[in-house]
Amino acid sequence: MHVSGVSKAFAKPLFEGVILNVEKPVHIALIGDNGSGKSTFLKMLAGLETIPEGQIVWGKDAKVGYLEQEIGGDLDTVSGGERKIIKIAQLFYSDNNVLLLDEPDNHLDLDNKAWFEKLVKSYPGIVVIISHDRTFLRSAVDRIWLLEEEKIQDFPFGYNKFQDVYEENISARKHLWETQEKERQRLENLVAEFQKKAAASAKMANQYHAMVTRYNRFVDSMVAKPQEKKNLSLNVNLDKQHKRKTAVFLKNLSKSYGDNHVLKDLNLHVFCGEKIAINAPNGSGKSTLLNIISGRISFDSGEVYLGPNLKIGYYTQEHTQALNENATMIDELQKDVHLHYYDAVNYLKRFMFAEAQISSQIKYLSGGQKSRLQLAKFLGTNPDVLILDEPTNHLDLKTVLSLENFLIDYSGTLILVSHDRELVDHVCSRTLSIYNGQLQK
Repeated sequence: MHVSGVSKAFAKPLFEGVILNVEKPVHIALIGDNGSGKSTFLKMLAGLETIPEGQIVWGKDAKVGYLEQEIGGDLDTVSGGERKIIKIAQLFYSDNNVLLLDEPDNHLDLDNKAWFEKLVKSYPGIVVIISHDRTFLRSAVDRIWLLEEEKIQDFPFGYNKFQDVYEENISARKHLWETQEKERQRLENLVAEFQKKAAASAKMANQYHAMVTRYNRFVDSMVAKPQEKKNLSLNVNLDKQHKRKTAVFLKNLSKSYGDNHVLKDLNLHVFCGEKIAINAPNGSGKSTLLNIISGRISFDSGEVYLGPNLKIGYYTQEHTQALNENATMIDELQKDVHLHYYDAVNYLKRFMFAEAQISSQIKYLSGGQKSRLQLAKFLGTNPDVLILDEPTNHLDLKTVLSLENFLIDYSGTLILVSHDRELVDHVCSRTLSIYNGQLQK
């Protein structure tokens, strides 16, 4: 596969002059910020998106299979995770020798993530995959394509080495730019001095023009200024919680859907300041349990007790349950977070939204942007208890790291359902699983 001079723009350039080559079977991760153009580039590779400039050429023997980010169609009767599994299996056991996969590991539980990881590692063809799962990236890919600053840079090694090399490159580039910027300022001052002399004496005109030429030549040779890192600014202002005070207490909790007994005499006691993870296969009742604790659905029998004066912040992986798709971002935020318009605009900027986006309807946002808006909504209420259902789905790597650091420092109580293995390991002190409708260690 040869990519030569490929560019793409919508309202602004996504990427320009991309040159990439793949000569043999390899497992490649395409990474970059939400909205940078990763899905668009993958569609271009698959022949599903126009190529306004440059070309993409596959070898004559290439048989390309493509997995889109959200799967619907004739599989709507099963869950998101089950839909992904069916489609992944169809692709990997087909006669394709090239697979282009857009966030295939979203909605997969831990067992299926492990299954998928083995599939990729043993696949004999070319795989280009968009994924934000750090554990998967460390294990299953041997090449990184980074989409950043409107370019795609090829790193011909795995994710661990990429992290080290990338940080070294950024540090070296920043140091070089700072050195060159000092020299540019020195030359700029010289140009100004020679301009004054040339104004006073015609004999100095040639020296002035020579100095301008020297200055312009130097500016043209400078490295580009490294972009400032945009990170999510997450924080809440909580009153100190008493560590021995009960935050959540469930006793003999049961919930059925018809003949399906999802939860049966389930018990749970979480103290203030505790951070627990709930890990179980898809369909075992995790989301049902979180919806009951947050008061969104009723239960059949048992007791649910929440500590007095504790505010709950709830994040659902189903954006349509939490967000009005037809509302604007600013209106949706102000329903829960009582800020004046300009304060609300500045607040949303902390979640990496541009001011031009803030008046747009939610239905036009990407999955990652909707995730950030959900985070903005409930964190703005200063919740004492966070109940998070797969918060990292659709979030890019930088945002996942920002969320992880926030949760590590968060002084409140956390009940987390996540299949991001590193997030759980770094944040939570206790992990429970659901088996036969009950919580177990």
